Amino acid sequence: MKLTKLIAYSLLLLGAVSLPAAAQQPAGKFTVAHETHWGTAVLPAGSYSVSLQTGTIPYVVITSDTHNPVSIMAVAQYLETAQCKGSSLELEQNEGAWNVRSLCFESSVAVYFGPSERLNHGRTAGPQVASLSASH
Repeated sequence: MKLTKLIAYSLLLLGAVSLPAAAQQPAGKFTVAHETHWGTAVLPAGSYSVSLQTGTIPYVVITSDTHNPVSIMAVAQYLETAQCKGSSLELEQNEGAWNVRSLCFESSVAVYFGPSERLNHGRTAGPQVASLSASH
């Protein structure tokens, strides 16, 4: 019982500390024209909102604007200063499936996800970039 209260208090404290920072994190919207794999999750074609959460383990939260209830969390492999000219979502087609490679928030940060399981094997098309509109 004492351990449960300690864990609950710790989570409450962590949540209270991270909430103000979360409001300042980059966010945006994107549309994919075909089924897209993001890690182990599959996003049907449609419009989505995305927000970046930084901290010990950076991740993004993706929520469908057209399909309910589609919402996923994807852990980032690493972050770096944005090198993109505009906010974008970069996809790569491997063995007929579209996979997310990176997410870039203009003038902010680029988020990279794990390489596809069979890097450079079975690739049928190069990267495709979908524009990412900023959200407020």
